Amino acid sequence: MCISVEASFAAGSVLAVAGVATVRRALRYDRSMLVFSLFPAIFALHQFIEGAVWLSVDGVIDGNLIRYLYIAIAFLLWPILTPFAAAFAEKNPRLRTARHFLFALGLLLGGYHAIKLARASGIDVKDIGHSLSYVIGYDTKPPAITKYVYATLTIIPLVTMRNRAINLMGALVGFSFLYSYVVMKAVWFSVWCLEAAIVSLLVFISIRPAKSSTEIMRPQKKADDSSRADCHQSPARPRTEPRGIKELPG
Repeated sequence: MCISVEASFAAGSVLAVAGVATVRRALRYDRSMLVFSLFPAIFALHQFIEGAVWLSVDGVIDGNLIRYLYIAIAFLLWPILTPFAAAFAEKNPRLRTARHFLFALGLLLGGYHAIKLARASGIDVKDIGHSLSYVIGYDTKPPAITKYVYATLTIIPLVTMRNRAINLMGALVGFSFLYSYVVMKAVWFSVWCLEAAIVSLLVFISIRPAKSSTEIMRPQKKADDSSRADCHQSPARPRTEPRGIKELPG
């Protein structure tokens, strides 16, 4: 969607820096979030590619391969990678099984789109209101339901995670999908990809240092120390006879 080639490259640069920081944070604090941490870096690559697409629209370079690469990342990668990232980060075995099901569905959808792209006659790109419109020359147009399955696979895994930052990310991705598809339908995919790229910065704050075993055991340790203190209290003094009272001889 970026308004120019310069804007695309600028967005890609910011996302690249954030991507490196996010991956390093995941490696340091929580490796279960490692796949999620790749999102900003992948979006950075996507924005660099769209910058090259802008150059092809301006006639600077031949953009046929670049256009296919942009669509491949958008159509094939995200419905597969998003549920996989959620499954990789999931700690509940039952929920992980459900996420694996979504991952398998993503593989099927990605395979379907790969076949359709391989059979396409080409990809036409136009500048419409400072946004790029991608028109794929399908042999037969994919059914509309594929768009909703795509949206489901890229939103549901996020909003169902037990992580508030990822939940917010999913909600914003869902809202941007509706906004892009309803308000800017001619360029909706390019718009949505940029908005999702910006939202992916939330992955950085979603990665938090795991509680150490000492922190987890600290409340129990305090309770144990309190119990020991009670046990070591000095014993009560023995009861003594009141002074001034003597026992009379029998």
